[in-house]
Amino acid sequence: MKKILLIMIFSTTAFAQYHMQSSLSIKDGVKVADFEKAMKYHNTAHDNELGAVNTFVVLNGPDVGQYVRTHQGVFPIPADQLDAIYNAHSNHDPLPYDKWNDSMIVQESGTQFYTVRPDLSYNTQYKADYKYLTMSTFKVAQGGNSAVEAIFATMNEIRAELGSEEHFVCMQMNTGGSFNEYVFITGHDTMSEILDQSAFYTALAVLNEKNPGWDVEWSKNVLGGYNQTMEFRPDLSTILE
Repeated sequence: MKKILLIMIFSTTAFAQYHMQSSLSIKDGVKVADFEKAMKYHNTAHDNELGAVNTFVVLNGPDVGQYVRTHQGVFPIPADQLDAIYNAHSNHDPLPYDKWNDSMIVQESGTQFYTVRPDLSYNTQYKADYKYLTMSTFKVAQGGNSAVEAIFATMNEIRAELGSEEHFVCMQMNTGGSFNEYVFITGHDTMSEILDQSAFYTALAVLNEKNPGWDVEWSKNVLGGYNQTMEFRPDLSTILE
């Protein structure tokens, strides 16, 4: 069996790059086993490189219990491939006897699109078999982007000066969700790795020394945020022969 390796490519040009995902949950009265069995069968409709899908389950946070489906393949998605990939995911031919439909599914978000921000990412890296992804989400007030992005950028400069081994990809909501929402995604192998926040707090302490007024700007411009962890479910993802 062959599994597509997700390739991380950050363009050095001005062309935008994207991430695409959808969130859904199980309709009341439907058994988890039946829902997941039907999803596995439905995945055979995604049995191609453009339509291949990865599935994650949210373990904690406000979206706990939801399933997140993302493109399995090149990341970020280049602008010139976005329409082909979206169509392969959303407009594929129907499957006979496909039960994974609105009788089982609650669509929590529809398809959401994010613009990937390499300029606000740090030490970007990818492994095809990360067990967990953490997502830290911040909602920024209208007009507050430049102030908040300056804080993000300063923190990354501090990380570089410290030789921090933190790594994450930053994305900004484009359509399908809250305006001015920034999401930072990090891959992890173990739960204990997720819980180790020492590198972040070390960088934060330096930020407090360098720019003691940063928290005033932050509180004026950030409306709120949350963090949640997702577990990769290879059994609910596309497997290409």
